[in-house]
Amino acid sequence: MPRNRPIIAALAATTALAAGCTDVKESLPSRTATEQLLISSAADNAANRLRLELPADKRAFLDTGNFDGTDAKYAASAIKESLLRQGIRLVPDRTAADTIIEIRLGALSVNQSKTVLGIPPITLPGTITLPEASVYSSTENQAVAKFSAFAYDNQSGVLVASTEPAYGLSGEQSYRAMTLFSWRTSPPYPEDVN
Repeated sequence: MPRNRPIIAALAATTALAAGCTDVKESLPSRTATEQLLISSAADNAANRLRLELPADKRAFLDTGNFDGTDAKYAASAIKESLLRQGIRLVPDRTAADTIIEIRLGALSVNQSKTVLGIPPITLPGTITLPEASVYSSTENQAVAKFSAFAYDNQSGVLVASTEPAYGLSGEQSYRAMTLFSWRTSPPYPEDVN
């Protein structure tokens, strides 16, 4: 019996290591902070690329009526800031404007791709999900934003200016090896937040 103790201990340790896994839940809300940061970074990038050439003496009203979707309010604010930085004079009242600027949202979301070398998570009938059992897995999340704008004269309705679509991207990758080790590359945002 004493000769079998090391074998039994080794089998128990191997079983414990093979059965153990780590799964980090990043957030309890429906969307994680990482997803929100990716989307807002992509929106900032696209807004900064959106260029509209308007005369400096004209007052403009920003029409966001056709700019809707998840995170559209943040994106519209980023576009407003970009236009102000370009020297465009925005007014809060449509009737006081010489020019109307209409912005459009073509995309503002996250694409995800996952690669698994092993067995992916399996959902059984009911509420049981078996965890991933992989040698290696990687997940890539890439946020994509696409904005465009055009401006027209408030009185005549004549087109004054238009933009090419402006794109913004932001991404991060996460990796897992042997179901035990995980690491990630994060989107570029400050590490030290007070």
